[in-house]
Amino acid sequence: MSDDDMKKIVETMQDLKPTIDLLKSMQESGLTETLSYLVENFNVIFNYTTKMEFYDLITATRKLAKVIEPLSRLDDGDLEPLADVVASLPDMIEEARKEAKEKKTGIMDLLKTMRSEDFVFLMLIAMAISEKIRK
Repeated sequence: MSDDDMKKIVETMQDLKPTIDLLKSMQESGLTETLSYLVENFNVIFNYTTKMEFYDLITATRKLAKVIEPLSRLDDGDLEPLADVVASLPDMIEEARKEAKEKKTGIMDLLKTMRSEDFVFLMLIAMAISEKIRK
C-alpha cells in the first residue's frame, strides 16, 4: 500500500470518527437494539398503524356523513343562518346563563314568552327531536 492510500484511509477514518462515536453511544444506551427491532418489524408496525389510521378515517368519515347528509337537504337560504347560529352558540349560551341568574321572571313574563313565535318554534323543534330520539 502506498503512502497516498494510507493518507486517504486515515482521512476517511477521521471523517468517520464522529459517526463511529455516535454509534458507540447509541449502542451503549440500548438505542441500537430498539432501532434494530423497529427495522426488523417495520412491515408489521407499518401495516398495523396504517390499518388503525384507515379504520379511524372510515369512522370519522361515517360520522361526518351523518352530520352532512341532513344539512345537504336544507335550502341554501336556511343553511347560512343555521351556520351563523352554530358559530355564535357559545356566546349565546353564556349570555343566557348570565341573564337567567340575574333576571327574576314572573308568571306574566313566562306567559308572554310562551306565546312568542320563537318559543313555539323551539318547542316544535324540541318535540320533533324528542320523537326521533325515542323511536
